[in-house]
Amino acid sequence: MGTRVSNPCEICSTYKGHFFCRVCAASAESRILTRLRFLREYESSPLSKDFRGDIRFLGWDGEEVHAHKFVMAGRSVVFRRMFSSDMQEKETGIVHCPDASAPVLKSMVNFCYTAEIQFTEEASPEEVLKIAHKYDIKNLKLVCEDELIIRIKEANVYELVMLAQKYDAKQLDKAIAKFFKEGFDVVYPIFVQRLCNDH
Repeated sequence: MGTRVSNPCEICSTYKGHFFCRVCAASAESRILTRLRFLREYESSPLSKDFRGDIRFLGWDGEEVHAHKFVMAGRSVVFRRMFSSDMQEKETGIVHCPDASAPVLKSMVNFCYTAEIQFTEEASPEEVLKIAHKYDIKNLKLVCEDELIIRIKEANVYELVMLAQKYDAKQLDKAIAKFFKEGFDVVYPIFVQRLCNDH
């Protein structure tokens, strides 16, 4: 079934407002993109220094990252419970995150507002995946897994196996299994060597 458009052509109007031709499809896509741009526009970006909210995330580096309870609660069951119960975070407006840095927290907050993420050395997909898992932000976790899948190679497969198991990254786990299967003769000895070195 197509997407509804306000002024479908004669052909598409025959199908009760659902588009099937390229012109109506392009028109609908343009309107959808305009709405998405509107949803992503903020007076100040979640990544800017001017951005303020009613909660602050405080990572191990001591830098505050601002957000709004209703946005974060809408993206995470963990935050929803945190901000709707008598937990300390609801009262103080501060969420302590001793296992994450400000760049990782900024990436998490920005994703919750815009559904966009830019991985960097400071906010690597590995570190963002950990915080996405902790706060049960499913879409962010999947985006991190997708990025890590692209990066699978012999040199990091051991670390990624450990990461996938610890943080229940099922999509990543499947991709690693496929990588093992396709290059077993090369990958297995490297993996075993790393395993022996760590134990």
